[in-house]
Amino acid sequence: MNDRSAEIPGGGVSFQHQALLASLADEQDAAEAGRAVTVIIGVASPALLCSLESLVSGTEGLAFGCSAPTTDRLLACCMEAGDCIALVDPALGPQGLRAFMQLLRMMAAGVRVVLISDMNSPHMLREAIRWGASGFVEKTAPPAEIRAALVAAARSQRYLSPRMAEDLADSFVSRDLTPRERNALAVLTRGDCNKLISSLHPNWQ
Repeated sequence: MNDRSAEIPGGGVSFQHQALLASLADEQDAAEAGRAVTVIIGVASPALLCSLESLVSGTEGLAFGCSAPTTDRLLACCMEAGDCIALVDPALGPQGLRAFMQLLRMMAAGVRVVLISDMNSPHMLREAIRWGASGFVEKTAPPAEIRAALVAAARSQRYLSPRMAEDLADSFVSRDLTPRERNALAVLTRGDCNKLISSLHPNWQ
């Protein structure tokens, strides 16, 4: 009995071919898993680390790499992983946000940084974007929001929550100046000293 006699009438596929297709599908799944973006988690809190590790492991296209409770460990993990995402609390190290981001960029050029912090002032958001962060989420954000930020970073996109984006936009809007503020600004632009400005009468024109 040759292989053709094992074919299913009506154009079906033989059992041998079905096994081959299943094997190819398994290889394709393995290849896709191999393309998952590695996520390095850099937070000091064990409880937060545990929940983030679970979230990353349960997200398609992402793979948990390692945890990094210190800046040195974070840098070592990112350098070893190469092209990866660092989900990191900027308070992990003693340096400011700018120095922290510069250090990451210098030591691991391929890293995409998603910051997770409970400090999210518009100034900090602007600094994060200026220094190349791919995303910014709050530690108390819902899992779906953190996942969205990581998936965006994996696609080389940027992510800010709607509320953060609104706060950032509001910070760029210049508020109207009061008459006294306009007067003080006029004196300041003439080069007069702060002492004169502070002595102005409230109704000075």
